[in-house]
Amino acid sequence: MDILVIAEKYEVIDTLFSSELQTVYSAKKQGVDDSKRYIINEFKNTDTIYSMKDNFSIEKCRYIRNIVETFYENFCFYVVCNICSGPTIEAFLSNNSLRLTEKMYLTESLLTQLIDMEKLSPFIVHALCDTDNLAVTGRRNICFNCNLKFTEDNLSANKSDVSRRVGEIICAIFANTTAADPERIKDILPPALFPIVQNCLEGKYESIAKVYSDFKALLIYSVFMGSGSVENQIKKNYQKAKIKRKLTPVRRVAAIILILLLAGGIWTVMKDFDITSWNKGQAQVQNAKPAAMFSASREQVYAGETVVFTSESTDPDANDSIKSYSWVISKDNTQIFSSSSQNISYTFTETGSFKVQLVVSDSLVLASSPYEVYITVLPKPVLPDTETDSDTENNK
Repeated sequence: MDILVIAEKYEVIDTLFSSELQTVYSAKKQGVDDSKRYIINEFKNTDTIYSMKDNFSIEKCRYIRNIVETFYENFCFYVVCNICSGPTIEAFLSNNSLRLTEKMYLTESLLTQLIDMEKLSPFIVHALCDTDNLAVTGRRNICFNCNLKFTEDNLSANKSDVSRRVGEIICAIFANTTAADPERIKDILPPALFPIVQNCLEGKYESIAKVYSDFKALLIYSVFMGSGSVENQIKKNYQKAKIKRKLTPVRRVAAIILILLLAGGIWTVMKDFDITSWNKGQAQVQNAKPAAMFSASREQVYAGETVVFTSESTDPDANDSIKSYSWVISKDNTQIFSSSSQNISYTFTETGSFKVQLVVSDSLVLASSPYEVYITVLPKPVLPDTETDSDTENNK
């Protein structure tokens, strides 16, 4: 059986969905020996293609973080996307018992991303909000996979339909299961959040920005997520307690040294025993290394085009977080750009292959391993000049 290759670059692994309007594939880069996978949406219906080309223009692609590139080939329009690194929201909720704080953070992550996405047509936002498309990274962040399954019915989705679907997702988060019954939301939600989600489920919100504004105005938001929240106070106290615990091994060493002094042989012990290294080893056990990761809005561009890089880095410690970012863009092992911002954008003016690297550190200045993505920059196409009839006559 022949292997299907799209754009002479993406080798199809499996077909995820197919209809008269489109086909969705999982794929990998041809000839590249790595485990990275992509979702490729192929739109083949003429009316659908025109709509998709408008919604996934260069200006609008940045509203969905996982998009790698879009292109038109063989009378089909393609949208290529990264796959979220975390588990699906269904698997995550089934395998974890979330604290209220984590539920609040997941809800905020959902709403803040949808504020940008609602600049696209409602039927696209509605498709993105299918629970099959949602994943969770770092226990507190929602990630959107772009497995865009369209039918004649959901192509007519409007803002009220989006509002209802957002309400269903929030119910799932607070019920800790995607099988939550929206009819029982009073038993699921904190009382303060109930009227907001009820309005969502009734399709009363015309914008996600308004949902988020109402969400941020809640007292429960300031208690669990504001700068003076209980969560932040707990973090500060935990850090203070951790510093005190680090002093305990030093006192134990002092007691051992005193005993050895009385017993004799103290000088041999002091010469061979490195207190500083031992104490650092103890501190390392208490703090796990963060994981650097980011997505690129596109991995192949033409010279003069801009790529947006969005950090998806995580820290495995429940009471720690990413505190610093170190971005480096290089070409032929020569650094051409660096930044300490959380997210960056860069305009590639030269052709070639560029390495984009991110290293993150946590609050205890423990650095991650580097995470790298390569961006291919092609020469900008130059259209040939065409001679008008009047020019031809003048030349004669």
